[in-house]
Amino acid sequence: MVLIGAGLLTYGLNQQGAVQPLFMPTPTVTRVPSSYAEEAEQWFAAGKLATAIPVYLEAVERDPMNVDYWVALARIQIYGKQYAEALESAGNALLIAPNNAKAKAIKAWALYWNDRVDEAQATAVQAIALDSNNAPAHAYYSEILNDPTIMRWDQAAQEAQLALSLDPNSVDAHRAMGVANESVGNYEGAIQHYKDAIALNPNLVTLYMQLGVNYRALQQYDGAIEAFSKASAINPYDVGPYLSLSRTYFQIDQFGTAIQYLDQALALRPDDPDIHGRKGLIFFKRKNYEGALPELELAVHGGSYEVSNDNKVQVLGMPLSRLSLEYYYTLGNLYAYYRLCAPDQAQALLSQALAAFPDDPTVIGSYETSMETCRNVLAGTLAPPDGTTTPGTGVAPAATATPTPKP
Repeated sequence: MVLIGAGLLTYGLNQQGAVQPLFMPTPTVTRVPSSYAEEAEQWFAAGKLATAIPVYLEAVERDPMNVDYWVALARIQIYGKQYAEALESAGNALLIAPNNAKAKAIKAWALYWNDRVDEAQATAVQAIALDSNNAPAHAYYSEILNDPTIMRWDQAAQEAQLALSLDPNSVDAHRAMGVANESVGNYEGAIQHYKDAIALNPNLVTLYMQLGVNYRALQQYDGAIEAFSKASAINPYDVGPYLSLSRTYFQIDQFGTAIQYLDQALALRPDDPDIHGRKGLIFFKRKNYEGALPELELAVHGGSYEVSNDNKVQVLGMPLSRLSLEYYYTLGNLYAYYRLCAPDQAQALLSQALAAFPDDPTVIGSYETSMETCRNVLAGTLAPPDGTTTPGTGVAPAATATPTPKP
């Protein structure tokens, strides 16, 4: 009876709100902003940039006046190739603290990656004026000075060395010294500094990519393949390592393997015209002209690409530029080879290429040879191709040069 009475009393108090029910969950503890920042740094150290960035966004959302959070976020966004977002984050840091050297430095680096080189240089100088002992400011300034539009290589090396002396454990400083060495062709020195940077953070894709490019420049292809493969293992959803592996195998004439890596890249980005162009060039090199033609047409003109039986994507063609030039004149040569000499075919592409790059010897040779072919076609004096000639030449080997190495 006593127990029953106690139960009834407790029930009555509970109904009045005086007593909380048993086993109710406790209120959720609100995370402090610093816990998000610490978690983001851990993801960054693990090479999981796509995870680190949104976690850092949580930190700045909860503490939007913290300059250090905005600076760190911008840096990770740059490593994650989110350049426009990085510039915005750096701008937010400077809105809070206009004379903060760290904020100025990261804005300089973000400006550089947004192709605003002159502004980047001026901003880096301002950052160093605010704090001459800021190692990242010197590292970013060094990279800016190595840009092809500036090419102040001696000063760039001095700035990178100063950054290292200020902070020997800075990934950015070692990376800057690697860039400085690479810019003047000291690939061995670049490799050592990229390795030093990797020792400090062994999970950044970009460091392995730069390491691989320098191994490849020395024709140390095993080292290049190992570096690019490591980059791919860290982030299998990044097409960059697949493209670099394809380029490396292409350079050692392992065309089948090169095609396989391009197919892996296309599985991730089937609408990328540059990947189709690269694949077309490899087919061309293998004298598989029928395979090369549709891939190069996608690169130049765009069109529908069938990913699977019931799935198609639209590919937008690339405008003529130094990057796409080889796709244009190679496709022009193929059109002439297949006697496709209508005004919007061989002649159009080769004329565009020649007008844009009138001093390029390969473009000149392609234009002259293929236009001679088309003149003979229009005059009715040329038979269909019999497979014994090479596009752009009339004889083997092809005039089309080996594709310019890309990362």
